[in-house]
Amino acid sequence: MAVMNSERVMLKTAVSTTRILLGIFFLISGIANYLHFNDDGGLLETLTTSKLRLWGFGFGGIGPLPAFIALPYAYLLPLVEIIVGILFIINRWVRWAGIIMMLMLFSFIIAFGLVGPNGLFPNNESSWDKNVFLLTDAWICAAYDDYVSKRQKNLRAVESSEF
Repeated sequence: MAVMNSERVMLKTAVSTTRILLGIFFLISGIANYLHFNDDGGLLETLTTSKLRLWGFGFGGIGPLPAFIALPYAYLLPLVEIIVGILFIINRWVRWAGIIMMLMLFSFIIAFGLVGPNGLFPNNESSWDKNVFLLTDAWICAAYDDYVSKRQKNLRAVESSEF
């Protein structure tokens, strides 16, 4: 029984650490996107001028996004990053924040390509690994939150039926 409890504690600690670090990453990313919003190479310029690489592998891309999509996305993305980051840090609505986080990360994968133009392991270039690993981490945190909430709900149902 002690081994099971230590495994639960280890799992809870690992997921909590991942959740908090992911939340901090998104919070800082959202703040940085607002601070450098109008800079050369900033978020606004990137979203209004860059082509979507989709799958990568040297694909030149399509686009850029039309202004009616790019502008709202550019203005809302940093705010949403900040909100989901805070929700992850304070451990509130993690399942829903995680779903939103996964959708954002999926959009980043579509925008920058799954594999960069220089292959899987380029030097000093954003590539698939960061976004895929962050998406996986967000999924783990959201799934764990769902598991914990359903387990608590089932325990409450069992306790109320016993009386």
